[in-house]
Amino acid sequence: MTDAEFEALFTPEIAGLIHTLNEVSKEQCTHCGGRCCQEVGCKLFSVRFSSCPIYEIRPRECRYHFCHRILEKAPLDEEQKELLLRPVTEFTRGNSRQITEVFPCFPAFPLSEDGLSSLGIKEAVGNVMRAFEQGELCEEVARASLRKICRHR
Repeated sequence: MTDAEFEALFTPEIAGLIHTLNEVSKEQCTHCGGRCCQEVGCKLFSVRFSSCPIYEIRPRECRYHFCHRILEKAPLDEEQKELLLRPVTEFTRGNSRQITEVFPCFPAFPLSEDGLSSLGIKEAVGNVMRAFEQGELCEEVARASLRKICRHR
């Protein structure tokens, strides 16, 4: 999903708030070492990458996930924080089972092993990640390869 696609789905106002959170996350994520990525089982995560290899096209689950440290440090007032919950509340209509309308891959995170399998790209991603981890691919080539695989799923 691109920034424009995210904005179209969640409104420019919410996309703006997410942009603010992304700015705060740049510093926080660098210091934590990708803990969130590891916790959700992202198979595109590697300590060798300087940042997310598919950041520009990351799935909406990634775009809408921020740890409590980021939410606490973000310069958002209570009204803005409540606004961030509005899409989830509206889409689910108060029914947590309808969360799949917002995030259709739940409970499988799209970049986890199960998620990659369901997208049909597990083997291709695994091959790139292995080659990158073993030093057979430089970061630039690994990033480009992963973006290409994820775009053409």
